[in-house]
Amino acid sequence: MSETITLRLPPQTAKKLHEIAKKEGKDRSTLIRELLENGVKQKSVEQAIELYRIGQVTAWKAAQLAGVSLWAFYKLLEEKGVLIQYSEHDLEQDMKA
Repeated sequence: MSETITLRLPPQTAKKLHEIAKKEGKDRSTLIRELLENGVKQKSVEQAIELYRIGQVTAWKAAQLAGVSLWAFYKLLEEKGVLIQYSEHDLEQDMKA
């Protein structure tokens, strides 16, 4: 089920959205929906990386929060320059999951 959301945008942003939508052959609503979905996914990944970086979750749990596989999460960590930390405690937590 979808939800309708109303928002106000600066005129320059609305104009840019219109230009991009026209260039891609999409209506503005479709473009905005795609941009929001991508933004939400990206924010989930960023939050999961931060939780992992500060030691609040294991890599396995962070990967689940980010909605990616463990190996994809390790790749994201590498790309962001975050050191992979894996302790015996992490292994025990992952075995329980």
